[in-house]
Amino acid sequence: MSSLRSFNGRRLRTARRAAEQRQQDLGEALGVSKVAVADWESGKATPPPERLPAIARALGQSVDVLFERIGPPDLAGLRADAEYSQTQAARALGISRVPLGNAEGGKRRLAADIAERAAELYGVSLAELEAAQDVSFGIMPANRLVAGRPVAGTVGEKLRALLRTRPMSDEELAAAINRRAQAEIVEPAVIEALRAEQHPAEEILAGLPLGTVYEGLADALGVPPFHFQTGEQVEREIMERLRFLAQGLGEGRVTVNARGGGGISEEMLAVAAELVMREMRADDAEGE
Repeated sequence: MSSLRSFNGRRLRTARRAAEQRQQDLGEALGVSKVAVADWESGKATPPPERLPAIARALGQSVDVLFERIGPPDLAGLRADAEYSQTQAARALGISRVPLGNAEGGKRRLAADIAERAAELYGVSLAELEAAQDVSFGIMPANRLVAGRPVAGTVGEKLRALLRTRPMSDEELAAAINRRAQAEIVEPAVIEALRAEQHPAEEILAGLPLGTVYEGLADALGVPPFHFQTGEQVEREIMERLRFLAQGLGEGRVTVNARGGGGISEEMLAVAAELVMREMRADDAEGE
């Protein structure tokens, strides 16, 4: 089972232009030709997964935003995020490609000593590596599905994943939150506690305005604020807004227009209807 990051050539072109870079500029930063970049953007070719973090970094983007991962990482995903090809990782671990290939393909798990060394090489905890290995064997985390799409786990896990591609100090992250709050509400020790998961995030952030904290982290790390919310929080917020839109439609305060108009697009209305129907089916199931 694969859960590698998605790649879209048109999105890459948009990000490159937003960064005011030419294809040649990006190619030079990555050590590839202008033609290779052009092929990626046109869809003629796809960069190897292990190149995606470097591409995002060269464009000043978060790899989690530019190249979204659909689902939790498997072993191949962790390796690619650490910017290793399978051959390079095997060489760094002092083994052949066979054990890695077998584990990534869901055939045979890594030996305990190799798993420990791989976790260190990939910059993750042993628990994170074992969870990724489970995914490679088709075992998905049951509590990480929201609206049919797996999402990342704890705030600490999300922070560590983002900081691997956009290193920032605890002081810098705390400062970003305080700028959002326009007050000194967070000290670097709070960020350290979140990263290390010394306690659940709910305890660490108790008494703090969570929206402001997430917005500050999002500002610093280049992701949407909801990236740090739980699936339940995101779904609840979406449903609240959909109910508001539905009420507005019923009262005539909100109109449905074609693309480019001033109201809600037909596409958005279709998504809203699907989500509302999903909630209604869930309510019916609970009542049975």
